[in-house]
Amino acid sequence: MKPAFVVDTDVLVDHLRGFEPAKKILRQIGDREIIGYISSVTEAELFAGKEAVSADRRNELNELIKLFEKIILDNEIAQKSGEFRRNYGVEIPDAIIAATAFYKGSKVLTKNKKDFEKIREVVIEEPY
Repeated sequence: MKPAFVVDTDVLVDHLRGFEPAKKILRQIGDREIIGYISSVTEAELFAGKEAVSADRRNELNELIKLFEKIILDNEIAQKSGEFRRNYGVEIPDAIIAATAFYKGSKVLTKNKKDFEKIREVVIEEPY
């Protein structure tokens, strides 16, 4: 069985900045060696960046997002996110990403382990 991850925004930002370890992970996802999911909140965070004002950057972001199975925030994920926020005091975007991983039965791939480590229901893995 292939490893499956909900990839946090920080890993995608590293890829966009040309950081080779992040680029390697994205190649593995593109080659289907790893199953990659992203939350719709990650898409929003990417498009909130100042560089997303340019059409070229928006096209690059859309191409990047196509590598993943995007998980839309539905009622189950929203409610679990609220539970994680209430129980662990994490920020809403992190709670949504964690709830997405919970429902997909996957790990969260993030450099910001401390943002998620309180949430006992999901496994966090640092990418590099």
